[in-house]
Order: sequence, then C-alpha cells, then structure tokens
Amino acid sequence: MVVSDLVLPLALAQKPDQQILPRFGVRLASDTCLRGDVIVAERARLSGDGWYANGPPLLVVEVMSPASAHSDLGPKKHMWARFGVPALWVVEPVGRLPKVHVFELEGGDLVERAHLSGDRPYLVTRPFELKLVPEEIFDQLSRRPRPRGRAADKATKTDKRGKDRRIMTETDTRTERTGAGLPSAEQKILIDSFGHRWPTGAEKVELWDGCPVFYGVWDERDVEIAGRAYPGRVVRLDQGPGRPGTLRVMPAEAPPEPAAPAEPAAAEAPDDSVDHDNRTDRGGE
Repeated sequence: MVVSDLVLPLALAQKPDQQILPRFGVRLASDTCLRGDVIVAERARLSGDGWYANGPPLLVVEVMSPASAHSDLGPKKHMWARFGVPALWVVEPVGRLPKVHVFELEGGDLVERAHLSGDRPYLVTRPFELKLVPEEIFDQLSRRPRPRGRAADKATKTDKRGKDRRIMTETDTRTERTGAGLPSAEQKILIDSFGHRWPTGAEKVELWDGCPVFYGVWDERDVEIAGRAYPGRVVRLDQGPGRPGTLRVMPAEAPPEPAAPAEPAAAEAPDDSVDHDNRTDRGGE
C-alpha cells in the first residue's frame, strides 16, 4: 500500500511534538473539513474525540486515485493553500513506482518545488528534514486487494456492462450520529450538523465551504439518492456520469426577494397652461 509505505519514514523523521496520522480528518473552519491520506500535525491540535485535527496540519500527503486526481492537483490543493498548510505532497501511482509532487507554501499559494520519480532525491525541510527518494520509499506499488464478504457487496455493485462501480445506496445515507438537524436548503452545512453522514459507498467524504463532497464513481441514480438525503439542495456531478470523480451537494439558490409594492400614482396637477380668457361660454350665447 502506498499509504503504509509512507508512514514509517515519516514516523522516523517526526519531532516529539508531532503525530503522523493516516487517513485523518482536518477541521479547517466551521464549514470545512478535509481528509488527507497522511497528515503530520502538532499533537496539541488533535481533537478530544480523535477523529480530526483542528487547524492546518504541518504536512498533507495525498495519494491520487482516479476519483481524486482532478481534485488533488486542483481545487483541493487550493483549499489547503487558502488555509495555510505549509507543505503538500501529492503521490501519483504511475507504473511500477509512484511519482511525487512536492509543494511548499509561498505567497499564499502551494508552489511545486520538485517532481520526483525513481532514484531522484530531494531534501525536504518542512515539517522536518527528510531525504525523499521514491525508489527507496516505494519498493513496489502494491495493488489494493478487492474487498471481500458483506463489505464488498455493500460497497460495489455490477452495472449492465459487468463493470464494478461504487454506488451510494439508501442504506449508505443513514447516519451513525446525525448531530443537529441540517439547516435550510439555502444555507451552508456546518461540520457539527453534518456529523458522521459518511456514505459507506464513498471512497472519501469531505466538507468544502459548507458543501458535502463525495469521492467515487457516480451516476444519475446517485444524484437522485443524494437529492433525497439532502432535500432542496443542488446535487452536481463534477464529471460525466459513470466516471471517477466527485459528487457535490450545494445550497439551493436563494428565492428571489419579493418585489417592493408599487408606489401609488400621484394625482395630476391642474394644467395652468390653459387660456381661460379664450374659453367660449356657450351658455351665455
């Protein structure tokens, strides 16, 4: 596994006040919670219930999948930068050995410092000093085993073409802990009300600026199910149906403001331009 290959070298390099956390949530604002494949965070930032870190971590490592490829190098990278994450590695599993993109924060943006493959080394200094050599970290890209048993039956189904795809089922939309009720459809969803609404059919679930984002392979059926789970909201696929990517749930458009009542028409003033002296008094003829 790519993630497990990364944990050991990071753990050996970490400082005493730091913690290496695989597949961990990061609470960046009341309406934004992202999930890194590996993060390095200060121990003081870990939440009491142990499922997320508060504030930007020191390092985020993303492992690209077909569903996350666009996001990891696009909108999600920009979000990590906006919230001040100082270092980001994006691992691209290509061929026998993954490639690694190394980004560091500069001027409010995550700037690519290196694009590594094979035995090419690069000395990183954030959040600690480590010689990063893909060939030494990733001996061989392991293939993720297919899930077995009931979990596999729930996570995947076979479409008409015989191809396995992740789906969002009615059972998936149930909550383990719902927390507070959802706000009105025009408002953003906050972390405390989103709670643990994680569909088990999703590869990863995040909250972007109050919008739930589900990674996987989705189609119109999933859009319909998400619409029932989040009534009144706009559900959008960020790619074509049946392709890996993200399904996003956004606030409904606010209804238009009622029109102001029309002002009553002003009474017409008498026309003083009429020459009263030239009027003909027919009654006196």
